[in-house]
Amino acid sequence: MRTYTTLMVLGAVKQFEPVHGYFLRRELATWHADEWANTRPGSIYNALKSLVRDGYITEVDTESDGSYPARTRYSISATGEVELLRMLRDTLWEVETFDTRAALALTSFMFFLSREEVVAGLAHRISKIDALVTSNSFHIEDTMRSETTPKYVREVFELASARLRAEQLWAQQLVSRVKAGEYAFAGEAGAGGNAGARDAETPATR
Repeated sequence: MRTYTTLMVLGAVKQFEPVHGYFLRRELATWHADEWANTRPGSIYNALKSLVRDGYITEVDTESDGSYPARTRYSISATGEVELLRMLRDTLWEVETFDTRAALALTSFMFFLSREEVVAGLAHRISKIDALVTSNSFHIEDTMRSETTPKYVREVFELASARLRAEQLWAQQLVSRVKAGEYAFAGEAGAGGNAGARDAETPATR
């Protein structure tokens, strides 16, 4: 899978298009994505360049407002739409034992998928976590039997299992909320997150 920075930038371009890098930088910071997806200024602009080069987004225009530097605005391409859905499905259906970024990226843009697919993917995650926790229990047994591995290494797997169980509980609760009708998903009225927020920007912040 491409980097989480790429996924976050591509998804945000889709959500807020047409949009410039400065807005993405400011918006993603409010999601704290810079703390887990490396969506810092340099990474965002590098991702934009790479996405243009690969044909996943296109330069729409360049706008200038008073003394502010000219800013290039971007929109997602048809190829980018396909890539975004592929990346989102990777995050939905794969569970990482030691990493929460897939779940965080999924919740950022799950509304691009259908409600049915999100429920199915979350059900898979819940089941997969049971398997991973079981696997960790065997790693713990191996650690305790090992003549060379320090015994405290078991805590790596204990912590991973505790984290996985917390993610599982979250996924179970999210499934309940989604089934109850919360949020709007692909094909439903109101889908698209807060895309309308870009229209509320003042000229000075665009």
